Amino acid sequence: LAPNATVMSWRGEKGGIEAAKQKHDVIMTPNTYLYFDYYQTKDTENEPLGIGGYLPLDRVYSYEPMPASLTPEEQKYIKGVQANLWTEYIPTFSHAQYMVLPRWAALSEVQWSAPDKKNYEDFLSRLPRLIEWYDAEGYNYAKHVFNVTAEYTPNPTDGTLDITLSTIDNAPIHYTLDGTEPTAASPLYESPLKIKENVTFSAIAVRPTGNSRVVSEKTNFSKSSMKPIVANQPVNKQYMFKGESTLVDGLKGNGNYKTGRWIAFYKNDMDMTIDLQQPTEISSVAISTCVEKGDWVFDARGLSVEVSDDGKNFTKVASEEYPAMKESDKNGIYEHKLSFSPVKTQYVKVVALSESKMPAWHGGKDSPAFLFVDEITID
Repeated sequence: LAPNATVMSWRGEKGGIEAAKQKHDVIMTPNTYLYFDYYQTKDTENEPLGIGGYLPLDRVYSYEPMPASLTPEEQKYIKGVQANLWTEYIPTFSHAQYMVLPRWAALSEVQWSAPDKKNYEDFLSRLPRLIEWYDAEGYNYAKHVFNVTAEYTPNPTDGTLDITLSTIDNAPIHYTLDGTEPTAASPLYESPLKIKENVTFSAIAVRPTGNSRVVSEKTNFSKSSMKPIVANQPVNKQYMFKGESTLVDGLKGNGNYKTGRWIAFYKNDMDMTIDLQQPTEISSVAISTCVEKGDWVFDARGLSVEVSDDGKNFTKVASEEYPAMKESDKNGIYEHKLSFSPVKTQYVKVVALSESKMPAWHGGKDSPAFLFVDEITID
């Protein structure tokens, strides 16, 4: 680096941290928190075309630009933050407004507020006043913040997926579980929903000014759903999201690996043990992977299943190898399933091999690739 260089840290935070240690001024603008060309919702089918990614308002607000790994003296080189809006996919000024508002408001508090003064719930309580100003000025802003927020929590104790719903202004929420679109006549949400079977859950917030967008999710229960699960090799910290339970929460990911429906493994394999909690007859295990070759996200190179009665001594019942990806292979979701003679077992170990050396045709040749997996389905 030139002696007087200021560093923009946009491929994550690592470069900014290293630059500050070398006494260079730094602007923190990591894509993982501050790329406003990323989608604001998982429901990308109902959004203007975007470049990909997933960056909701709460994740922008959660960013802390002062790395804890720096000493107070090194932290002085962190001069501020910046959000980026790349416009390859944004043809109009109205679309640009939609991408930045109200995420700009969250960025402002990231920049101007001391960490101990930041409070997302307080921010949300003040946001409607700011949005009144957007309305008065005729700005085209994103309204996702007024949608129903749904939290999905696997509950191994009850064997249920617990769904907790909320809105920014405590508007009444109505829901359905049969795939129909909810209305003000649908059941009123009053306490967490405990789901034990395959349903299509949908919810809306009902307001005098109009109903919110529908939030919807399908559950996919199998014998592994909501069961205790442990990782025998690490989950990648950058893409851990809610961790191992993501693989048994009954929720499937779409083609966007950053939504939190997928978790990643890097420089090691996916190696998980699931406790079915009692001897259970099984005859198949399936996983889904998400591939985005340009982002170094590749398919699995193999899949194997082992079973055990005590959780210590395992016997392999099925395995399969997959070829290295070709340049012509599509991005998206890949399904892998192993079927075998029925066996009764309590513990199931599922191993998916990651790509340890990307092929010669790839810009990252010989480097390891990320492996993104969502649901482990046992039947």
